[in-house]
Amino acid sequence: MISPWNTRIELVVRAALFALLTGCSTVTSTNTPKPVDPGPSPTGIPVAPGGLQLGYIWHADSRSLYPILGVSGAAHYGSPALASDSSIVAASAATSASSSWALMLHKDGTLRLWSIAGSSSGTLAAGVATDAAILFSPSGASAALVSPSTSTAVVITGLPSKPQVSDLSLPAGFSPARIAVGNDGSLLAGVARPGVPGVQVGTLSETRGYTPFGTLQAWGGAGFLPPGGDAAVVADGATARLTWASNLSSTSPTLVPLADAGLLQKPVAVGVSPDGKWAYAVDSAKPQIVRVGIGTPGPAPSSIACACTPVQLVPLTTDGVYSLSRDVQGQPAWILDTRTSEPRSFFVPALPASVAGQGADSTAKQTSGAAQ
Repeated sequence: MISPWNTRIELVVRAALFALLTGCSTVTSTNTPKPVDPGPSPTGIPVAPGGLQLGYIWHADSRSLYPILGVSGAAHYGSPALASDSSIVAASAATSASSSWALMLHKDGTLRLWSIAGSSSGTLAAGVATDAAILFSPSGASAALVSPSTSTAVVITGLPSKPQVSDLSLPAGFSPARIAVGNDGSLLAGVARPGVPGVQVGTLSETRGYTPFGTLQAWGGAGFLPPGGDAAVVADGATARLTWASNLSSTSPTLVPLADAGLLQKPVAVGVSPDGKWAYAVDSAKPQIVRVGIGTPGPAPSSIACACTPVQLVPLTTDGVYSLSRDVQGQPAWILDTRTSEPRSFFVPALPASVAGQGADSTAKQTSGAAQ
């Protein structure tokens, strides 16, 4: 015979076991991913911090790069990747599966390349205009510092291990906001001239001057296809048309419209997947990113929702993670992760004051020390 007391004990145990089993996923999902300190690999080659999968974001207020730690949908900012330096006016980083590297522009015009995990740096150029915008190619192998005041671009190829620096003269009417960088260092520029309707688009490189290949009613973004700079996807911000332009190094480039099934309304930025199969267009008229296949027939165009107003598509990693929002301290950063069959957008909570303060305190100490 089972006593009422034993029955009550058995019921309590069963209830506790049920709560434990059903609550596991909830408990796990609230565990914030912990930062992992960077370090060298067994071969001595610098590697990205373990668990760092989403790249780095530059915050001008605290003058530092911050790693995005964790995984898609459960990410947060880590501690500053470099000691805050008041002499740095701009910085940007690229992250691959094996390493991370950054370009830092200083007030005196010095451009430095820094290996984040290896904590080593070297000077690439001097006399660079301090109003230059740093633009990386999708693979991070090339970058350009585009200056509106000097109408030049300092182009770096061979990153990160064998950097080569060259200067390019940019066409009249260019804007840093209308420039795309190819993995081989080629540039695609949108040019707007007074009295001339629309935006002319063309390419240029170290070996080839600016060569136009088409005209848009309004700039809507552009992105090169891998591996080099011979093909790109360009968007018209007024007509919402996407065009696949190939054979750009020839005298007769091929222009093919890409069907978006009427999903796209007002493109403002374009990116291309690392394998060259997909184009992504940021839509400012709707909170979405439209994905369209390039070339051979494939899945129908699709929309990736974003609970934000996406304004850019800046590569953070070499395998398909992008920044969708401009980085403002105190506001969340919006990210697009295209590395799975179903790309998704998500936000990284705003940089905590305690983390941002680490950079600000460092800057204050350096400024105070310089004053003494």
